[in-house]
Amino acid sequence: MNNKLLPLLVLVGGVIGIIIGSLSPGLTQFLLPFGDAYIRLMEVVVLPYLFSSLLLGLGKLSPSIAWTLFRKSWPVYLLLWGVTFLFLMVAASTVPLVGNTTVVDFTASLPSDKGSAKSLVDLLIPDNFFEALSQNYIPSVVLMGVIFGIAIQHSIKPTPLLDVLTIIRNACIRIWGWIVYLAPLGVCALFAESISSVSLTGFAALSIYIAVVLLSSLVLALWVFPMLLTVFLPLTYREVLSGLREALMVAVVTSLSVASLPLIQKAAQQYAAKLRNSDGEEQQQKEIIETSLSVSYPLAQIGNFFILVFLIYAAFYYYLPIEKQQLLELPFVTLLSSIGSPTSSIGAVTFMANWLGLPPGTTNLYVETMAITRYGQVITSVSAFAFVTTTVTFLFYGKVRFNLRALIVLVTVSAAAFSGIWALGSLGGTHVPLHSEVSYRAASLPDYVQQLSDANRLPSAPSEKSPVASVDPQHQTSDEVSARNTIDRIETTSVLRVGINPEVMPFTYTNNDGRLVGYDVEMMYRFSESMNVDLEFIPYDWQSLASDLKQRKFDIAVGGLYITDTRLNTLTVSAPYFESPLALIVKSDRVQEFKSRAVIAANKDLTIAVFDDPVLIPLAKRSFPSATLRVVKDYNNLETMKDVDAALWTREQARALAISLNGYSTVVPEDTASRFLFAYLMPPDSPGLAAYFNYWMEQSTKSGVLQDMKRRWISPADTEISN
Repeated sequence: MNNKLLPLLVLVGGVIGIIIGSLSPGLTQFLLPFGDAYIRLMEVVVLPYLFSSLLLGLGKLSPSIAWTLFRKSWPVYLLLWGVTFLFLMVAASTVPLVGNTTVVDFTASLPSDKGSAKSLVDLLIPDNFFEALSQNYIPSVVLMGVIFGIAIQHSIKPTPLLDVLTIIRNACIRIWGWIVYLAPLGVCALFAESISSVSLTGFAALSIYIAVVLLSSLVLALWVFPMLLTVFLPLTYREVLSGLREALMVAVVTSLSVASLPLIQKAAQQYAAKLRNSDGEEQQQKEIIETSLSVSYPLAQIGNFFILVFLIYAAFYYYLPIEKQQLLELPFVTLLSSIGSPTSSIGAVTFMANWLGLPPGTTNLYVETMAITRYGQVITSVSAFAFVTTTVTFLFYGKVRFNLRALIVLVTVSAAAFSGIWALGSLGGTHVPLHSEVSYRAASLPDYVQQLSDANRLPSAPSEKSPVASVDPQHQTSDEVSARNTIDRIETTSVLRVGINPEVMPFTYTNNDGRLVGYDVEMMYRFSESMNVDLEFIPYDWQSLASDLKQRKFDIAVGGLYITDTRLNTLTVSAPYFESPLALIVKSDRVQEFKSRAVIAANKDLTIAVFDDPVLIPLAKRSFPSATLRVVKDYNNLETMKDVDAALWTREQARALAISLNGYSTVVPEDTASRFLFAYLMPPDSPGLAAYFNYWMEQSTKSGVLQDMKRRWISPADTEISN
């Protein structure tokens, strides 16, 4: 294959991959192994290359030259890290920080260890070097390579060993050269996978983050780092970009920074050619460049540093505050956690999310967005490798000079660029937290579910509502009708009638498109599909719910309904599918006033708002007998209820409202025994229908469908479930 045609073929492969990923899931799955094999082949020689290069590069140097190289290197890394974190903090400031804790659960034990220094120690100093190799712990491999390389410096030079290391390193480069010929097919498969696997929910919710990362990475990779070279070295901006063009292009089309290492070495040698005073210096320059590049691969993976921006965005997305101390420590922990290859950033996100107290789903969210952002992250790392390798080489030979004019141009243009990025991130759209009212109203049923029917489209006017008594009278029996006849009616009419209250977020509510959506709505869609019947939603009122079921106006009622003794004795109740404690929505600055029932009872002037609900009102009277209850239709105007101190609800429902209200939090008092079991209600004497539904729900739980629904509608983290 002609090397000159390779970039064009890779570009064509990428375009074809995008088309396949968009239009053909089957072909995407077929190509998936090819993309996976391509990445594995590119990465399998990373550790041999790094270890052999470090041993060879350091082992060939004399101790005095190695010490000089170290003294020249550390200021370069400090400058690189400092400049990067400066710009990343600007990028991260585009999303507001969460000031208040959304949910204060006084009944839960606080986590005793949100992060562990042991993880970082294991990352850097393994107790088993071969395990570090097998686990791809690049920081450990680099550290051991440096230690062994320094030890070889102080030994009699083992020429046969160095010759073997030279062969291994050259073989790695040759293997990369062969694998690059597979790039068109590999890139086609990777692009197809990326397009098909991008979560529209995660992508839409963090679309501003994705735009900020891509723009920031372009500025850093194509302007900041190349211009920094012109500030300190006798190079022009055009020379720098010309030398890096091929390396950057390979990084983009392969999405692998390691694929650019040979090209970066080639570019650095071209830059350093003007330093040579004699032919004898060429070999020494090559050794210094190889050693610097090998060390820079794990230490200058600047693309990994973007996880700092992601974590701050994720904290807002999940609407969780980050402690001030953690914010101060975040750059340092990011630096230590991001050492390694680009793929190691996934593990770093898992570690840091746990340290910050973010939900387990944070890692999945990062992987989803990384399908797009990794291209910008990779070219940023490639540009950083070139900056470190070239600057250290020039510093070693004392050929550094300061260009004030270039610095002024760099600062001016960078300030303008990042000001624009900040304006775009801060003002270019609305940051929407997960499970806030705004995000809930924008949500819809999954496409597959929605395509089953339009039953969830509300009528445009009351007169268009389907009549409640829409069933053939011959199938409408007395109140004592058996469950078997209830199922017969559903099968005969091919209609499952679902009673619904459209004001119970996140279980049953209307979205911005005027459709009924929510956890319970999706549940009924899936259940009706399993029965192979149509679906009909019939509105009900809280006070008439029990009588409607007894009159069999619908077959099953949904809407965040609780299990009570009365309902168990008079209706048919499904197995519980969710559990939530009693909670209060209060002003964030008054959280401590609702720490326990005793504290609440001590305040004789409290007024608590409660729904006009036959379950909540008696519960509120029992739980808070000294408080004044104010019965309201809903909590939509809670902020304007000046005489109300708190509002009663379940934790998950209260959380959604608290996120949507400015300055409110959800409190679970520590000694509140009331816990709500959510279930579906059916007419009396319907055990057959209940048994079928419970069996179907059990199978859906085993298949993971219900857990996926819970993450989508109720909680991004694992939630207590009672089955």
